[in-house]
Amino acid sequence: TNYQLEDQAHWFNQSQVDRFNEIATKKTGNPSIAREAGRYTNSSKALGPLKEYALGFMTPGAAFWMLERIAPHMTRASKYKTKKVGYHTVEVVSIPNPGVEEKPYQCHNRMGMLESLPRFFTKKFAKIEHPTCLHEGKDFCRYIISWEEIPSFMLRRLRNVLIVLGLIANAALYFLTPPLFWAGFVFFFSAVMLGIVFYSEDREKNDLIKNIETQHGTSKLLLDEINIRYNDAFLIKDIGQTISKLLDVNKLLHSIMETLDKYLEFDRGGIWLANTDRTRLVFRAGYGFDSKMIDFLNNSDFHLDNPHSKGMAVQSFKQQKPFLVNDIDQIEKDLSKNSLELLKQTGTQSFICVPIVYESEAQGILLVDNLQSKRSLGQSDMSFLMGIAPQVATSIHNALSYQRLQESQKTEKSLRKLFEKYVPAPVIKRYVDSEEIDLFHGVGSSITIFFLDIRGFTSHTEMMDPKEVVSFLNIYFEKCSQVISEEKGHINKYTGDGFLAIFGAPEPLAQNTVWAFNAARRILDLSKRFILGGKQMKIGIGLHTGRAILGNIGSKTKIEYTAIGDTINTAARLEEFTKRFDGFPIVMSEDAWKSLIPHPLHSSITSLGNQKIRGKKEKLEIFGFNLSGTFTIAPNQIDNGFMPLQRIKGV
Repeated sequence: TNYQLEDQAHWFNQSQVDRFNEIATKKTGNPSIAREAGRYTNSSKALGPLKEYALGFMTPGAAFWMLERIAPHMTRASKYKTKKVGYHTVEVVSIPNPGVEEKPYQCHNRMGMLESLPRFFTKKFAKIEHPTCLHEGKDFCRYIISWEEIPSFMLRRLRNVLIVLGLIANAALYFLTPPLFWAGFVFFFSAVMLGIVFYSEDREKNDLIKNIETQHGTSKLLLDEINIRYNDAFLIKDIGQTISKLLDVNKLLHSIMETLDKYLEFDRGGIWLANTDRTRLVFRAGYGFDSKMIDFLNNSDFHLDNPHSKGMAVQSFKQQKPFLVNDIDQIEKDLSKNSLELLKQTGTQSFICVPIVYESEAQGILLVDNLQSKRSLGQSDMSFLMGIAPQVATSIHNALSYQRLQESQKTEKSLRKLFEKYVPAPVIKRYVDSEEIDLFHGVGSSITIFFLDIRGFTSHTEMMDPKEVVSFLNIYFEKCSQVISEEKGHINKYTGDGFLAIFGAPEPLAQNTVWAFNAARRILDLSKRFILGGKQMKIGIGLHTGRAILGNIGSKTKIEYTAIGDTINTAARLEEFTKRFDGFPIVMSEDAWKSLIPHPLHSSITSLGNQKIRGKKEKLEIFGFNLSGTFTIAPNQIDNGFMPLQRIKGV
């Protein structure tokens, strides 16, 4: 492209050079165009800095001597070796780099350039011989170059010779001629020599002035290049620091724009990203725009779902190719009406648009523009932005991934909290940590079952509003749930006006009966603060310690984590005895009673005798606890058991 041709830092590959030579030869009809083009190297804009660099050596010999260092800045196809073979003659050898296959026209072009190098100094082409050629079966091309001497150097040499001859002549005439003749000769010789010296010095001074002017231009270019490289380096550094610190997409994009504004010479810049369904390119951040223009851009998306869209932004996104435009008028006919209107509204004169691509998927575009025509934008500008774009793409991807991760974690946390209402938290943690997929296997464990029921709840709530009933139960169960959790248990299921809690599973819990008993006493105490049917609410609690099977019970479409076995049934049956033994709101099995031996209140637990338990053949001794310490046992309550001796009067 023209932008590549005008860019002095851009390199063309072999196929591009071959194509260029083919078209140039065809258009001009001159088969020797490559040689003639090489002869005009000294006037080519493309070699401006190299030309000034060569002129800094003052003589063709010095320039050829430095050719080995200059050549890498002109070609990457071959390397050069030079050797001085005469006062005004050098030998130049060109050796192709590995993997390079030069064409004959490149050899001719090189001959033209070597011919033109002395012309920088002498204003005349050098004489060149080509005794060895790569295209004649040799391994290299060898050239013999000779040139005429520079006028100022020729005058200096003539001056030096005349001075020596004049001094010799003056010494000889001093002895051979009369004094008057000798004095006249000395005066004449001095005048001639003085004129020659002045003239040669003037020529040499003019050459030096030209050289200084040339070096001044070169110095300015070097200083500009240093500033550009400095800004580019700091731009890369700042962007790197930005993307390593920021994970919020909006903050990241605005920080990148601030960095580009600080170091690049563009009037404005912006980033457009694809929306969620990838149907629009949406403006996300920019610099150099006033508030009105930002409002305009926020309401002017690029349509990705329009197959007829011809805008550069859309094409860059879809084709994942950069675009460079130095004059909007040149592409006006290729734009859609909407795209042209957008450019007119924004006042863009020239712009570069590069895609933001991550792992072969376009995420958006980076666009920079100028409001006024400044220097022509070149391939280097576009290449530099193409180098920045992947960093931007990676940072955007990381930020979006982090954002999605945060949202996923938030969702997971919400789901986990919701799930914990149905499944104990330790069970969830176990499955998540172990990535266990077999949900239907069970485990046996020694646990304590806590079974609670509200006395007379159905009869007391028959006349209540359903909403009030539900609200009452939720408030009460919330208080109970808090106590159960604090005592290291969990409510496994609600049974209308009661619930079943488990202590010791799914995580093992030492002295789980003690924890369950403590929870029972606390719930018994807090239940006194609830009024039901105009009276203090009464509850019954059954405790039983034993082995049970725990696991997920149900089908693949609906499961429930619970405990099954005789231990659960026994706890439920024990709770029924709280109705018979009205003074004992907590009734427990012998196994539970034995497990409470270390408890300070163990002595306050009373044996209620051997009782027939529904569903069991043999009688079981049961025990009761009264929080107040006062109780009465009616005769009919011990028909199926024995009165404890310590409770018989006089014993």
